[in-house]
Amino acid sequence: MLLLRKIIFYIFFLIYLILCPLIVCRMLGFVINPLTLRIIKTGLVYISTNPPDASVFIDGRQAPQNTPTVLRDLSPGEHFIRVELTGYNDWERNIPIVAKKATVLDNILLIPQVWPIKIISSQSYQNITVARDILVATNPVLKDIDIYRGTGGGFNEEGTYEKTPLFTKKSVYADGNLLRSFNAPQSPYLLLEADIKDKHKFLWVNLNENPPIIEDISDLFVDIPHRIAWDNADNENIFAFYANNIYRINIKDKAIYFQSPDSLPKGLGQRSTEIIQDKFLINDNNDLLIRGGAQIKIFPKEDFGSSREYDIARSKPSTNMYFEERNGELFYLDNDTSFLYAAQILPFKPILNIPIPDALRFTVPKKEQTL
Repeated sequence: MLLLRKIIFYIFFLIYLILCPLIVCRMLGFVINPLTLRIIKTGLVYISTNPPDASVFIDGRQAPQNTPTVLRDLSPGEHFIRVELTGYNDWERNIPIVAKKATVLDNILLIPQVWPIKIISSQSYQNITVARDILVATNPVLKDIDIYRGTGGGFNEEGTYEKTPLFTKKSVYADGNLLRSFNAPQSPYLLLEADIKDKHKFLWVNLNENPPIIEDISDLFVDIPHRIAWDNADNENIFAFYANNIYRINIKDKAIYFQSPDSLPKGLGQRSTEIIQDKFLINDNNDLLIRGGAQIKIFPKEDFGSSREYDIARSKPSTNMYFEERNGELFYLDNDTSFLYAAQILPFKPILNIPIPDALRFTVPKKEQTL
């Protein structure tokens, strides 16, 4: 009986001597290479996708968790990773894994098999602009200018955007012709330059109010400026740029001041209010949404050197595009009809993230495509 106890003791002692170091090594990121039977240091990869909850396969084997997830104990070298989600194209790459380092594939944009695109309005427009979260669709005649509220994600009971004319038919400005429009990023104000009954007019439009408040400020302009700009943090002062002078116009006090170029708000002197929006960094700046000619495309940033692009739609090159970050929609005018369209670029599902333990936070090897 004593001999049996000794045998059992030594068996468990040997198991302890063998397994304990193996467990400690595994916790520290070491594994035994089955080919060389040598202990090697492993790496890991963190994967998150937009939308989340996608299946992950590494070297043909499915990972136990859907995205976002961490794949640990990976031997150094290239591993083939494939990400699958119903309704989306598979994402697959050979990913380099480096010992003692974490490779981060953050917010991989999964491309839908069919882009969700809808018509917002079958009215043809000349251009679109944005005042904060209000989209303004312009036409040559002032009474044909429409404003769309709800582009920040708010819909009415019918599930459509709220469309209203900027000028009522009874407005004294309704039959005027639009010459130029000006706005500042994130500002709820517009400045419209128009020809109304053979008179040159400047109309200051406050879109914070519903209906908007329209004010004629033509008397505050000494001449027709070649450019008008203002800072969205200060909606009381606009700057009119002439050939040799710059004037600051105070809307509230109805006053005009000479402005030195050196005292302009930072960046205002170089900013143009008539830039055609052709590109946006989206998905936490991971991907580039761009227009080349009439074609709207997406360039995924995390491509590990492989150049890929995906066509979305065709828009009029001479018009603005507007990407709404909160609901992931891109608004544009169709190239053939000039109708107002919205393409669902990013899904509504939130981007989930899981923390990487501090002990595993290594230097991330960056191998990204330069666009």
